[in-house]
Amino acid sequence: MNYFYEDFFFTLLLCFTVNFFLHKISIHEHFLGPLGFNIVRSLICGSLATNSYHNYKLVMNDICLVNNYELFQNYHYKFFNYFIIDIFIMFYQKYCKIVPYIRMDLLFHHFLAIFVLLIIQKQEMYSLSVLIGLSEGMSLVSGFKLLSNYFENKKFTKIFIYYRLLYCIVVRMFFLWPSLFFLYLNMTSQCEKFKNKRNIFMILSFIGIIMFTESKWIYKGKKELFKI
Repeated sequence: MNYFYEDFFFTLLLCFTVNFFLHKISIHEHFLGPLGFNIVRSLICGSLATNSYHNYKLVMNDICLVNNYELFQNYHYKFFNYFIIDIFIMFYQKYCKIVPYIRMDLLFHHFLAIFVLLIIQKQEMYSLSVLIGLSEGMSLVSGFKLLSNYFENKKFTKIFIYYRLLYCIVVRMFFLWPSLFFLYLNMTSQCEKFKNKRNIFMILSFIGIIMFTESKWIYKGKKELFKI
């Protein structure tokens, strides 16, 4: 649990410190505005996904979390903190009138993610969080897509939209989510620590959330392409 508090308070302190200095030099709204913070969000998501890619083999070679428990636990809390901090920033943006409204689809997505991560935390299956972190690779270009759209560069906007659609279908739907279920079933069948932790509610929750989020991203991507 120490990882959670250390990461959370460090991230929160960093946000307030950076915000204080940005406010002093009058670029407060630029940093926390739709373009600035979405690019920051993309970089954070890219970092989380990159970390997951680097640790993918460790996850598959250490299904029972014998050698990498703390490493995976640490990643889990970093991932968890990202959603908490992001929700805080979203409400802060609205409170300061930097943005006119809160994106309810993104807010709902974050609450779903927190719900899943809390289930994983309760089961102590932290390697699942590492795999789920691969899904954030889709958000790597989200901020830059908004930037290219802002400058009315249709070519790059289309490239970023196609990247998100391909990542959603090829990486997430055909690779990531099957790998997640494969890992979960192996953990609860091969590992003494997790044999009594197979939870049908957890499996159904995963399936429901995956179907909801993937259909939403695909629909949104197709809708964006038709607008260009």
